[in-house]
Amino acid sequence: MWAMKVLSFKQLYPLVALALFSAILLFVGGPGPDSLRSFRYVWGMGHLVCFALWAYLYVVWRSEHSFVRQVYEVALLALLFGGLSELIQSGIGREATWQDLGNDLVGALFGVIFFSKSRMSVSVWRLRLLQCPVVLLILWSLFPVGKVLIDDAIAWQQFPLLSGFETRWEASRWGGSAKRSISQDVFFSGKSSLKISLTTQRYSGVGLKSFPEDWSEFRDVNLQVYNPTADLLLLHFRIHDQLHRENGNAYADRFNSSFELRPGWNHLQIPLAEVAKAPKTRSMDLTRIAGMGVFVGKLDEPRIIYIDDVKLIP
Repeated sequence: MWAMKVLSFKQLYPLVALALFSAILLFVGGPGPDSLRSFRYVWGMGHLVCFALWAYLYVVWRSEHSFVRQVYEVALLALLFGGLSELIQSGIGREATWQDLGNDLVGALFGVIFFSKSRMSVSVWRLRLLQCPVVLLILWSLFPVGKVLIDDAIAWQQFPLLSGFETRWEASRWGGSAKRSISQDVFFSGKSSLKISLTTQRYSGVGLKSFPEDWSEFRDVNLQVYNPTADLLLLHFRIHDQLHRENGNAYADRFNSSFELRPGWNHLQIPLAEVAKAPKTRSMDLTRIAGMGVFVGKLDEPRIIYIDDVKLIP
């Protein structure tokens, strides 16, 4: 099933070129901070492909050595060069992560355990004993990618609904310092909402970070916020575009507003015409919206709120 014919050196030229190209892509190109979330996740899987290619080429070059030695050498080199690549990436403004290093190792092991000619010297059951964990690790790495691909597809299909919280992985579109989860205890429409546990830290809140970015054809942003207590709560709201980061994330370079939440459901409506003229020295680019968030100032005690039916109105 996993057999691969060992190629001649001449036949390896395309693989060498592809391996060199994939190595270059570890340091240049790729998604930016405002790129589609699924593109960022898929791009991250390039570590698996890159190191699998290099591992295969390495064992072709070291074909005279035993399978066990090849596995040890490939694992050691993957950790060495994977760690070095992450250090270089962190030094040139790219993100270095342990997950990428793990993918480097798993990809390298995949290249040698499945495609090394010397693997045929190992008994079938021992080889499968090595191959199965590698396959499981690859599937484990691919699972988050699959979730994101599915949720991004749903987000585009739902648009201009930004979040209704009726699907399994919809909370992953939101980030922030406050703990959040899909809840069926309280809802404005459908059967679920996003439960947000606000803490006493300064600026506790959440932000929508994954959504279609072009809001130029819409009039308002609407969302429903539920306050389960009898006490009023001052909730701050913000929207920014992709240029906001280039302008130093300045307070005056984004849209800012505040709402006093009464007990029960509160309907918040934000005109996008006001959002567009909010930056002090320019107009906000409604075709390149990058983020929207709600947060509170420093609270005396933790509070719970619920958000539902976040959508754009034509």
